[in-house]
Amino acid sequence: MVILFRLSAIFAVLTLFACSQSSPSAPVCRVSDRLLTQENYIRKNAQASLIAAACLIKINNKVLLVEHRLSGKLDFPGGGLLEKESVACTAHRETWEETGFNVEVTQYLSNTPNGLAIFGCDLDAGIETLPDAFEAPPWAKLEIIKLVKADPFTLDHDAMRFPDNLIPLRDGYTQFDIKQH
Repeated sequence: MVILFRLSAIFAVLTLFACSQSSPSAPVCRVSDRLLTQENYIRKNAQASLIAAACLIKINNKVLLVEHRLSGKLDFPGGGLLEKESVACTAHRETWEETGFNVEVTQYLSNTPNGLAIFGCDLDAGIETLPDAFEAPPWAKLEIIKLVKADPFTLDHDAMRFPDNLIPLRDGYTQFDIKQH
């Protein structure tokens, strides 16, 4: 009986991973020339040591956020730094992995107290024509439920995966003007 249970659990895990599509290779990192020279400044002015980077993508009067599968809460598209990867390229790669969008990282906005660097990222993909909530790419569905366009000023702390990121989200939204790049 115990062996059957263990085999069932193993088959369930294998089935789950066998049905998920792996992420295609990330496109070449797209970072504005101005940001390439700011890497040391960004790392030096971090409030905590940087462990992750994310994109703030502005769409008219909203931002693009991801809804996480485990928590059901919203967050920036972003994630952990890899060794020898620039902070801006981490934001680009992680945004690609979670949204499928090949953004251009154009402006450093801030760091959160928990070590997340936030960048303003441009996206010229007709995203404004998509609904306010739509499916994540197939390869991201183990982690991300959906992509959501939300007004950062109508969200509350409870909507956020990391409640302390709401103020940096709002500050970044007001700082980032996609037309000035």
